[in-house]
Amino acid sequence: MSMMVVIGRAGAHTARAALSQRRGLTVFKYLECSHHARWAAPALLGSVLFATTVAAGGFHSQYQSATAAGTAFAGASARADDASFFLYNPAVISALEGRQTYIDARAFAPSVEIASSRALSPLGAAVTGDSGNIARNALAAGSVTVVPIMRGLNFGIGSSAPFATDVETRSQWGGQYHLLRSYMVGLTVNGALSWQATPWLALAGGVQVQRMENRFENLAVVPLSGGSLVEAPAYLKGTGWAAGPIAGLVLTPTRDTRIGLAWKSGLTHRMDGTAGAPAAGVPVERLHYDLDLPPSISIGLEQRLSPSWRLFAEWSRVDWTRFKGFDISFASGRPDEHRPINWQATWLAGLGVGYQLTKRTEITSGLSYDTSASRDGSGSTLSPDANKILLGFGINHDAPGIGRLSFSYGHLWLRDAPVKASSAASGQLDGTLAGQMHTAGVGYTVKW
Repeated sequence: MSMMVVIGRAGAHTARAALSQRRGLTVFKYLECSHHARWAAPALLGSVLFATTVAAGGFHSQYQSATAAGTAFAGASARADDASFFLYNPAVISALEGRQTYIDARAFAPSVEIASSRALSPLGAAVTGDSGNIARNALAAGSVTVVPIMRGLNFGIGSSAPFATDVETRSQWGGQYHLLRSYMVGLTVNGALSWQATPWLALAGGVQVQRMENRFENLAVVPLSGGSLVEAPAYLKGTGWAAGPIAGLVLTPTRDTRIGLAWKSGLTHRMDGTAGAPAAGVPVERLHYDLDLPPSISIGLEQRLSPSWRLFAEWSRVDWTRFKGFDISFASGRPDEHRPINWQATWLAGLGVGYQLTKRTEITSGLSYDTSASRDGSGSTLSPDANKILLGFGINHDAPGIGRLSFSYGHLWLRDAPVKASSAASGQLDGTLAGQMHTAGVGYTVKW
């Protein structure tokens, strides 16, 4: 039964009463305001809590290098095959010689769906339908340039998007009051100096500068003046800048062993944006909110077993406990809104191998496991990803007179996870998240 049918049978007064009796004093407070625009915020902000990515726990992504994807990121914090590993550990570039630039392109083809088993609108009416494929096909590009400053001191600068998600559902489905669109992308530039302090120790330090862009859309129920109700798409969008330090080291205790340790600070964005539901006559209003992104730490191993074989290992942790949700303030002076999120730290563990097929060609493979930010390991409207397994394959080839070429392919499996969401502004959604993703990349290194 649709929302409009419920309103038609019960009448606007009954609908208002039903909505005000649902959980949350905030909704009741906004319903009592004289201007309907003052109530709309809780509904249109509901989608803020429904960001997803198939790349990693929360919305942090490991997919920063086509070369690293060939081992499912195993060894990413220790390897120095090309300059792309600077994005995982700035200290690795101490092992690179001469000026060089790495560029790559990565393609993602995900298939992720939320199957709705039980869904209710904010007024308690049943809503049906699955989300469709919520994860969009995507292309990404990145680059890193390394320049020697003096003997033993290299400078690196690279671009990436370590925080990214872009999902969109069908226009009508069981969770339409929670999510229609969620877009969060943090474009980042990393710059660092790496110093070869001793033959067995390289140290690096630098800064990351990030521009974050958000857009969230969902279907909102808006009370009009005179007591009637209307459904309309609502949105919230914002942009912000943040900067923080990065650091790393590489230990080389033997000629055949490299151990890398890297750290990136957390970032706090002061997001400036707008929200509204123009189709329902809700005027666009300016707002601000803080977005606290997590710090991360990683440790990697590259171990040469023989002239032909290398072993790779990686463990990384992203501390999502720093991300407490969204505190939203309005330029109009409306009372602040707090949207709490309670996530746990995520971790990734991976193992991989490389085999020197010929003097100039190496093939690689790896397997990694990445956990969800949800505390019970399942999907939810706060983190509808899931625990994931990635299998990766790669080919790295040095082409004389051309440069170094890297090709990779990966397949990601998401473990089926329950999705549960409930709020006064968005109703209730119970369902199951399932999906997988194909990814491919090509990288190129040129010395100049």
